[in-house]
Amino acid sequence: MKILLMGPQGSGKGTIGEMLSNHLHLPLIAVGDVLRSIPQDHPWYEEFHTVMNKGELAPQGKVAQLLKERTSQPDCKNGFIQDGWGRKMIDLEYFDPGYDLVLFLKISPETTVYRLSNRRTCRNCNKVYNIITAPPKVENVCDVCGGELYQRKDDTEEAIRRRLAIFNSDTQEVLDHFRKQGKLIEIDGEPMPDEVFESVKKAVENISDQIEVNSRLEE
Repeated sequence: MKILLMGPQGSGKGTIGEMLSNHLHLPLIAVGDVLRSIPQDHPWYEEFHTVMNKGELAPQGKVAQLLKERTSQPDCKNGFIQDGWGRKMIDLEYFDPGYDLVLFLKISPETTVYRLSNRRTCRNCNKVYNIITAPPKVENVCDVCGGELYQRKDDTEEAIRRRLAIFNSDTQEVLDHFRKQGKLIEIDGEPMPDEVFESVKKAVENISDQIEVNSRLEE
C-alpha cells in the first residue's frame, strides 16, 4: 500500500507517520529526511544543503529522482508512507507512484500557530518536538541523539501565517485532484495524536478492505 500524508504545518504528519509506519511495518519516507541523508560525495550534496540552509525548496526534478531511487529499495516492495511531497501539482508530474490512499490531516490556522510556536528542533539530527504535546524526556535535549533543541526563526506567528497561506493556496488543486480520484480522506488533526491515529487506522483498514475486494474481482 502506498500512502501519502498531507496537512498544513503543525498537523502532526511526522508523528502520525511514525505511528502508522510501526503499525503497518512500512517505511516512512519523509522528503526532508531523504535530502538530509544525501552523502557528502553525492554530486547534488552542496546544492541541496545550500538550498535547505536558506529555507528554500529544492528542485522538484532532482527531488523526484531521489524519491524514485528511495522507493525502489527492497523495503518498499510492499508499499510505503510518504510525507512532504505532492504539495503542488507539478510535484506529481515529476513523481506520482500511484498512491492508494491520501490522508489529509485538518487543523485550524490557530492550531497551526499554537503548535508551531511550541515546536523545538534538534540542532544535530533535526528531530522535531512539541513542548506541549510531544515534549522530550529531558528539557531542551533530544531523546534520539542528545543534541540541543532550539526554536526556528520562522516559527513566529507572522511567519507561520504567511507560510500557511502559501500552503493552502498551493495545495488546494492537489486535494481536488485526489478527491476526484476517490483517494482523499480528511482526518481531524485537532485531537491528541493517539486519537488522531485511531481515525487514521480506520481509514487505512477501510481502503485495505477495498483493495482486497478489487483484487479478488480482477482475478
